[in-house]
Amino acid sequence: MKASDYIAKVLYDNGIDTVFGHLGGFNADIVDSIYGLGKIAYVMNYHEQASSFAANAYALIQGGTAVAMSSGAPSSCNLIAGIANAYFDSIPCVFIVGSVHSKAVRTSKNIRQNAFEEIDMVRLTSDITKLGMRVTNPQDIRYYLEKAFHTAAQGRPGPVLIDIPYDIARADIDPETLKAHNTPQDERYDEINTEKIMHMLKAAHKPLILLGGGAKSKKCRREITALLNKVEIPVVASLLGLDVLSHNHKCFAGFIGHYGNRYANFAVANCDLLIVIGSRLDERQLAGLKDGFAPDAKIIRVDIDGNELGNKNWNTPDISMSIRASAEKFLTELLMQNFSGLDYSRWLSLISAWQKSYPSLNSNPAEVNANDFLRTISDYISDDAIVCADVGQNQMCTAQSMRLDNNRRLLNTGGYGSMGFSLPAAIGAAYAFKDTEILSISGDGGIQMNIQELQTIVRDNLPVNIILLNNNCLGMIRRLQEKMFNNRTFASVQGYSIPDFSKIATAYGIEYLKIDCPEKYALARNFISSTSPRFVELVLPREIQNIPEPGASISTQIPLLSDEEFERIKKEAAL
Repeated sequence: MKASDYIAKVLYDNGIDTVFGHLGGFNADIVDSIYGLGKIAYVMNYHEQASSFAANAYALIQGGTAVAMSSGAPSSCNLIAGIANAYFDSIPCVFIVGSVHSKAVRTSKNIRQNAFEEIDMVRLTSDITKLGMRVTNPQDIRYYLEKAFHTAAQGRPGPVLIDIPYDIARADIDPETLKAHNTPQDERYDEINTEKIMHMLKAAHKPLILLGGGAKSKKCRREITALLNKVEIPVVASLLGLDVLSHNHKCFAGFIGHYGNRYANFAVANCDLLIVIGSRLDERQLAGLKDGFAPDAKIIRVDIDGNELGNKNWNTPDISMSIRASAEKFLTELLMQNFSGLDYSRWLSLISAWQKSYPSLNSNPAEVNANDFLRTISDYISDDAIVCADVGQNQMCTAQSMRLDNNRRLLNTGGYGSMGFSLPAAIGAAYAFKDTEILSISGDGGIQMNIQELQTIVRDNLPVNIILLNNNCLGMIRRLQEKMFNNRTFASVQGYSIPDFSKIATAYGIEYLKIDCPEKYALARNFISSTSPRFVELVLPREIQNIPEPGASISTQIPLLSDEEFERIKKEAAL
C-alpha cells in the first residue's frame, strides 16, 4: 500500500472529513490520495495562512481535531500564524507539512540549506506546538499519526506538526506490520474539594463566575446552563468565553477587561467570590493592575493546565483555591451539590441595573456607529449563526455589542491576535456547520490581509456574510498614536489607503450593500443570507472610538466617570 494512501485512510478513520491546504510538489501524493479516497473534502485555499486559520475555526465549531496541510518551505512557513493561534488558544489541530526528500535533509546547522525549499519546520515551530515530529522511516508512519492525534486532543488541546518527506509519502508499506502508538494513561488531576467550594458559596453575598476559552466545549455549555438552573449566579466572560452562555440568559453579565463592558468590570471589582473557569487571567483582563481585579474577593481558579495556576508573574492576583481539572469535570462535580437556600437575587438585580445604565452603545443614535449597528443586526441573525471577528476596533465592537443569544458562536483570535483571521475562519466555520448564517466581521485593514479568500467563498458558494466596518484607517493604532504620539498617525492614516470595496465585491461576483446612515441598518435584515455570499460595508467616520476604551486601569476606562459616580457604585455594591 502506498504510504500516502494509508495517511488518507488514517485521517478518515480519525473522523477527518475536511482538510484545508494548498497544493505543491512535496505534498502532491498525499493530496492525490485524499482525492482518491473520495471521503474527505480537500479545501484549496489561496494562501496557507488562510488554511491554518480555517482549520482553527473548523476544530472550534466541530469540537474535535482539524487538519491543515502544506508543501515545501514557503508553503509551510505560511501556516505559522494558524499554528501559533492554535497553540495560544488551545485548539486541537494536526498540521501535515510535505518536505524535501529524506536523504536531502541537511545534517548540520552550519549548512544553511541543502535542498530546494528545505526548512526545519519541527525546530522552527517548537515554541508554538505541543509536539513536532519528522518521519524518517515509512514504517513509523502509523506511530506518528496516532501520536499526533492523541497529543493534539489530550489534556490542554493544541497543535501538532508532522513533517513528511515526499519520498516517505511515496513509499510502499504493509499496514499490518506498522508499529502502533501506545496511548499513555490519562494525566492525573486534582481532587475537587466541593465541600470547601460550597462553604465559600454559602458565605458569599456577591459571587461571580468568569468563563474563559477553556469552558467552550459543548458539554460545558450544557453544564453551565444546568448549574444556573439550580443556583442563579452572575456570569461574566473573557473574549474567548463570550459565547459559552447565551447572552439572553438572565445570569449573563457581560464581557470583561480592557475593552470590556463597564458593567461587567463593575461586577468583577465588587464581587466577594470569583470562580474562574478556563481563563488565564492575562493582562488585558487585569488591565495592568492586579490589585484592582476583584480586590475584595476570594478567587477559585479552575484550569486543566497546571502551569497556568499559581503566580505566573508579578501581575497574577492572589488565588484562594487552585484546581487543576477540566472545566467539564469541575462543573459535573459541582452540579451534584445541593444549592437550596442560596439566593443572590439582589446582586443579580444590581448588575442588571448597571447593564441598563452603562450600555456599550453610542450616545448619539443619529450617527453611524459600529456598536449600534452590530447590536441591531443581532436582532436579525439566526439563533445558530456563527460570528467570526477579526482584530482591531471591529473585534472589540463585536465583543462589546454583538448579542450571542441562544446557540450563536463567536470565533476570535485571542492570545495571538492576528489581523486577517476572520475571513478564513468563516470558511472553516462554513465547512464545519452547513446551512447557517456565517458572519465575517472585519475592519478595512484586516480584510486585506486574506482578501484572496473571497474567491474560496465564491468558488464553493459558502454562506459567508462579509461585514466590513470601514473607517478608512487602522483605527486601533490610530487611537494609540493620537494618545501617545501627539496625533502623528503615520502608517495608520497617512501612508495608508484602501480600495473601492464595492468594486472588489463586484469583481468576485458577491452581492453588495452599502450602509452609510442609521436609517439603513434595517436593510441588513433581508440581505444577510444563509445560502450564498453577501458583502455589507458599513461606512464609518475615521475617528471612531470603542465604547468603552482602555484607560490606565479598569477604573479609568474612557469615557471617564467621576469620583462621585464610582463612590455611588461602591455604595450600591455594599449589599
